[in-house]
Amino acid sequence: MRCLSIFLLLLGLHGSSGYSISLSRSDFLKRGLASVSLVLVPELAGAEPGKLEGVYSDPNHPKGYRSITTSASKLTIEGSDTSKTSKTWELTGSLGEGDAIVIDFSPKGGPKNLPGKFVGDGIVFPDGNKWPKVS
Repeated sequence: MRCLSIFLLLLGLHGSSGYSISLSRSDFLKRGLASVSLVLVPELAGAEPGKLEGVYSDPNHPKGYRSITTSASKLTIEGSDTSKTSKTWELTGSLGEGDAIVIDFSPKGGPKNLPGKFVGDGIVFPDGNKWPKVS
């Protein structure tokens, strides 16, 4: 409802005494497109995709690696628990609010929606495990 009120306010359709239809079609479209972009931008806010991308280590698997790539609000993790030359696995996840992420570990037998948080030099998980970013 708040988004609708903002949209109508930006369109100039909402006045103190109700709604007014005094805009030309072109004014309506110009203001409407501007309003939609202003209203939708906060929905795109979340963890910054670029800062998450890179290679991480995992103290629980010291010979392995985790390589994270992002696309819009999604992330993909390719990794191995033993070495860069052994069989790899792939996990998917999503970017959340702020620096939050959610990863689906079910392909590896783990939880489907494990939360994590990017803390500047790595990703921290609820169990205290931290994947330090190495590159």
